[in-house]
Amino acid sequence: MTGKKLACLLLSCLLGTAAVAAERHALLVGVAELPAMPRSTWLAGPTSDVAAMRAALLRQGFTADHIDSFSDAGGVAPTRAAILSRLAQLEKNLGKDDVLLLYWSGHSVLLPSYPGQAPTPAGRHTMLLTLDSKVRAQGRRLDGGISSSELGRAIDAISARQARVVAIFDTCHAAAGTRGGDGLVWRGLSNADIGWRPAASASDAAPRARPDFIGFFAAEAQQRTPESAVQTTGQATGLFTRAVIASLDAQPRTYAVWADGATQQYRAALDSYQLPRSAWPSPVYTGTLDTPLWSSGEPLSAQWPIRRDGQGWYLPFGLLDGLRDGDLFENGGARWRAIATGWGESRLSLISGSDATTPGWASRTGHPAPRLVQLLALPATPGAPLLDARIELTLPGHPPRQLPFTDADLGLLPAGTRIRLSVENRSTSSVDLALVHLPLGGPAMRIYPALEGDSNRMPPAIGNGVSRFERSFVVSGPRFGKEWLALLAAPAGNGTLPRRFFVLDAPSAATRGAQTDLGDAHNRDQAQVARLSWTSTK
Repeated sequence: MTGKKLACLLLSCLLGTAAVAAERHALLVGVAELPAMPRSTWLAGPTSDVAAMRAALLRQGFTADHIDSFSDAGGVAPTRAAILSRLAQLEKNLGKDDVLLLYWSGHSVLLPSYPGQAPTPAGRHTMLLTLDSKVRAQGRRLDGGISSSELGRAIDAISARQARVVAIFDTCHAAAGTRGGDGLVWRGLSNADIGWRPAASASDAAPRARPDFIGFFAAEAQQRTPESAVQTTGQATGLFTRAVIASLDAQPRTYAVWADGATQQYRAALDSYQLPRSAWPSPVYTGTLDTPLWSSGEPLSAQWPIRRDGQGWYLPFGLLDGLRDGDLFENGGARWRAIATGWGESRLSLISGSDATTPGWASRTGHPAPRLVQLLALPATPGAPLLDARIELTLPGHPPRQLPFTDADLGLLPAGTRIRLSVENRSTSSVDLALVHLPLGGPAMRIYPALEGDSNRMPPAIGNGVSRFERSFVVSGPRFGKEWLALLAAPAGNGTLPRRFFVLDAPSAATRGAQTDLGDAHNRDQAQVARLSWTSTK
């Protein structure tokens, strides 16, 4: 091959590489007006939210021709058909390592379940209203709007092309269509607000879990999120959108640092309205949050958020997250030792000679014990359980038996024994949950959440429904030796990072970042631990 031909070949390869380089795309949806709905249900903020998010993404290096805006003023009208059509086009055009930011600002109807999360009971889901949403057939049918299940399927299809989807939803799942007199308008509607009386069969299929998905959600399933006017301009915007953009402008290194900053901004905004803490929405974040921003690369090594309150230094993680008394943490010239580790928090002592004046992120020195060793070393949890957990045990040729899922040994179980696990959250508060199968002689299997990066937050009972998770499996024989089913649960803290339950394969919120004010969010010293064991036989 001549030198000229070789040069042409190299140039062709370089141009080909550039042509398929990873790209960033954004689909921004803002639905303020609902022409077929009562005017009292309209919002003022989504149009400006879309404009503000577009400007923020341009500052991040997104190109204008890769940002699609669907809003009432400017861009394409946010109708159901237009949005789904654009998602279908993106599915065809996006490729490996591309990133799609999917943003939605507007109303949702009370059939709660977030895209990317485990489904709520009875197949409930969210219906996001579009410009052409209307109720027909004497309130029996809702036309227009896009369900979380439809969005879930679109995200699945895009993820299958090895592109990453980053979804940000500034909507809520309201228990009632309350309107406040304090300058806040709540983004959420009940069925009655729009005259919709869906039948029990109206539920769509639940969205599936996605392995390459980041989700920022403004509120839990039972909560609402507000919009309000900015004092300087008088323009209404979503409080969560404002917080997300402010945190993004601080140039976070990872999605977790972005999420943590957004939460702190959100809490400060809510606090300025002097709302009771019980009315504060708690944002939910899902996915491999320790991944570098706009990257499909490997997550960064685990870091732990060191915080400070009036009593000294602490970590908002504890025994359930794999921490123990004596663990050492280091950040530059500062070193801490865990001296009082509870279920959800660890108090720290600053080691003599260390230089630490502000909170930040620190690495843990040393290696944690194997998961099974840590699990069996946990003490029993006192008090009433957070969740109602039971198993149904069916041995071959025998009727099923109902047993509480508590610390116990089932003894010898023959191959073919069926175990059905049922966990219910009957309370009015969300609970963070981890369920795993840990055999002595085989690989561990996560049960809840199903995939790494899924949210481990189990929603509360909503209305007359009960939040329920079920899973059945069959004992296969003695190849694993002794086996354990483990349940770890903790109250979901408002404004705290996702829990890092050590029994799961990897932490979902491990982060690395510059020193910053991390706020004073605390995890309660409350937990539920259950370890059920058996030995399989032929």
